[in-house]
Amino acid sequence: MSALEVTFVTADRTVWTGQASQVVVPAIDGSMGILPQMQPTLAILGDGVVRIHDLDGHVDERSVSGGFVSVDSDVVTIGVDDAEAQAPHADRI
Repeated sequence: MSALEVTFVTADRTVWTGQASQVVVPAIDGSMGILPQMQPTLAILGDGVVRIHDLDGHVDERSVSGGFVSVDSDVVTIGVDDAEAQAPHADRI
């Protein structure tokens, strides 16, 4: 199984790093799903939630407001000013 190597950083810390099966980001022109073997892409992020699906099926969700995502050869780099953790799905109303 192919995997993505993900690095998710803010201006002052690493938010998440590791392998993932899928990443979803809030591009300025709509939600963008990233899967292994995707064509190289560079996109500007808007307001929304970054979702990283790790290889065990867990999902890490963080609210972001702007930034960028770069995809090349199954390497995903997400850079934002700040990323706030989301409450787990069961706790949301």
